[in-house]
Parts: sequence; C-alpha cells; structure tokens
Amino acid sequence: METETQRAEKEAAANPQSCPSCGTALVGGMRFCRACGYRLGEGMAEYVETVRLDRVPDMAGMGAGNQSLTNPAAGAQTTLISPVAPMPPQSLGHGRRRKGRKKWLAFLIAFLLFIPLVGVGGAFLFRAIRDTAQRSVGFRQQQRDVARSFFGAEEFGDTEGEQGAIVEGAMPGSPAERAGLLDGDIITKFDGRPVNGEDAMREVLGATRIGKTVEVVYVRDGEMKTTQLTTISSADYNGDAFMPKERGLLGIEATDRVPIEGTKIVGIRLGEVYANRPADLAGLKDGDIVVEFDGKPVRTEEGLNGYINRAKPASTVDVVVYREGQRIKIPVKMGRRT
Repeated sequence: METETQRAEKEAAANPQSCPSCGTALVGGMRFCRACGYRLGEGMAEYVETVRLDRVPDMAGMGAGNQSLTNPAAGAQTTLISPVAPMPPQSLGHGRRRKGRKKWLAFLIAFLLFIPLVGVGGAFLFRAIRDTAQRSVGFRQQQRDVARSFFGAEEFGDTEGEQGAIVEGAMPGSPAERAGLLDGDIITKFDGRPVNGEDAMREVLGATRIGKTVEVVYVRDGEMKTTQLTTISSADYNGDAFMPKERGLLGIEATDRVPIEGTKIVGIRLGEVYANRPADLAGLKDGDIVVEFDGKPVRTEEGLNGYINRAKPASTVDVVVYREGQRIKIPVKMGRRT
C-alpha cells in the first residue's frame, strides 16, 4: 500500500521547478534550494521523520556504553553502541563539589562522635590539652628569657667514666681564664651541680643566669681545686681584643692526648715536625710529648694551638717535652704565621 510520503514524492517529480534565486533545477515541493539555500515555501519534508525507539534493559555481557533497543514499528530488536564516551563529571565541576561535600560530611561525622565525649569527659580533656599547651608556651618563653651564660672554652671534652668535663682551650680574657682555669682542667662541679661529661656542662651553663658568681670544683693534674667564676653573656665577650695582630708559628702537627708514665699529667704528642720550621730548627722531634708551652700547662690540642697563635713572632718561648721518658726543656724562637 502506497504511503502519504511516497505519493508526495511522485507528485513533486511530476512537477519539476527551478530556484528563483540561482535557477537551479529542483524537484517540486521542496522547502529550500539545495544549491543556495533559498527558501521555496512550505513543501514536503526533506528528511524522513525520526522514529523514537523505546529503551530496554542492557543485554547480558554488554558494556556500559551499549544498550538494547526495540523498534516497536519494525518489531525487531537492535543493539545501539554509543560512539561518544560520556563527559566526565569533573568537566562540569561535579568532582570539586563532591570532594567538598565529602569534607563537610567527614567533619560532621567527627563532630557528632565528639559530642558524647564532651558529655562524659570532654571538659577534663579540654582542660588537660589547654594546660599542656600553656606549660609548653611558658617553658619556651622562659628559655628565651634566660640567656645562656658564657664560660670561655673552645670546647668541652668527656673524660673516661664521665667524671667531669675537660676544658679544651680556655679563651684569653674569658670568665674561665679570669677564674684561673687552664687548658686541661676537669670541671667536676659547677654551682653545686655535678658535671658528668660535656652535655651536663652545657646544661648547667644554660641554667645559670648571666652575672652570677658560682663556685667551680675542678681537677688539675690529679689534684682537686676550687675557684670562683662570674658568668657573662657571649655578647659581652670580645675575643679579638685579646688576640695579637700577628700570630705565632711553631711548625708542628699535634695528634693525640697521652698520659706521661710515672706522673699524673697528660700531654700532646707531636705527629709531625715540619722541616725548616721553628720547631725543627729548635730541635723538636716527631713523637715528642708537649706538656708545657711558655710556662703554661699543655693538656689538649686546642690549648696548644691557642698558645702558639697568641705567641709573639720572633719571641723565644720554652717548650717542655717528654722524650723517651726524659723531661726536656727546649727554647724555640717563634715564627710568623702568614
């Protein structure tokens, strides 16, 4: 049976016409000119009417982008595969909104879980956290307010058995030197507090206020002594004022700290005496153990280097060494460090 659309097409073919704008021959009944787009009138539909198909559930085994559709007009089942992937939600800003909702949801859950704690022991917990925070802040403020006291040593060293802290290189003009402390003295007690090693010495200095006069108990060559020391701040100490413009030169390399057999003292062994330098010209040798420099006891490497640097160039100093068990005094004419 002939449809209405087929009858319209036959009538249009029997009555051909041309476009009044461009003159192109056209099939009768068309709405627009296919050559120039000129509107011809309300003719037949140029395209076949779209047939809507009802959606049915996906077939088993098909992907998320495939759908089974049934055409009720034809009575046949067809499969439509979508050629275009769906736009991700993030492109529309959905992802950010979802993340925001998740954060608020997590906060709400945490708040709801915290409510019972407030009823049972929340007040106690809050006070404990507050008090801990206040103590921490107060302690840090106290540490900042109390400046560390300055002692005046290049370093502190540990002793065997942690029976004190060794003064390694007492600085010239420092509180330690003014109190009569020398290189190699072992501090055992400071302001009534026992000193068991380098760390303990630094702790007691940090707990002593600036300007306080304290008693210092120390051991020098096996003999216990006491002295009074007044602390200052590090900003009040100017070491450059006590250093000569020209520094002395001996020409040696110090190594380890060794005890002197048959005595209670220790000295610094010379690892190398450089050729044609003041020490070599004066007669010092590798392996000599230096125990005294210009009348001052030498007990650490830092102390010996400090004495050499402060010695006046071209001056003559006495260096006392132990060599093969014998004590020898050697006068040395100091050189100039360049």
